[in-house]
Amino acid sequence: MPLRRRRSHYQQLTEFERGRVVGLREGGFSFRDIAERLGRNVSTVHDCWQQWSKEGTASRTPGSGRPRGTTEREDRRVRRMVAEHRTAPAAEIRAAVGTTVTQRTVTNRTNCSRTAPSQTPYSVHSTDLKPLPFAT
Repeated sequence: MPLRRRRSHYQQLTEFERGRVVGLREGGFSFRDIAERLGRNVSTVHDCWQQWSKEGTASRTPGSGRPRGTTEREDRRVRRMVAEHRTAPAAEIRAAVGTTVTQRTVTNRTNCSRTAPSQTPYSVHSTDLKPLPFAT
């Protein structure tokens, strides 16, 4: 019996692997055989097949939690506006971006993009870790 490959961290099934599970199962392979071929746990293969047989799709379902109020594009636009107009309040940035989000969302997106004051950026290629000129 071949040794199973040990995973050091949890990793989702890719869409390709999900398709292989469905195809191999429809081809008559057992859950154990499919799991050995893919290097995955039998229960993972079984869960993927159960989803296919119940829902007719093997794609991942979206995660739980509240949906985001802005898209990645809008987030980039907010960060760009903050970089250009550092002293502008969140209400003005919100109006300039033109999205239907709250001032709190604008503030959250700006705070996510800033580095902490104690974290000075360093050059990646430097071996002695000298601070970059703009960070001093």
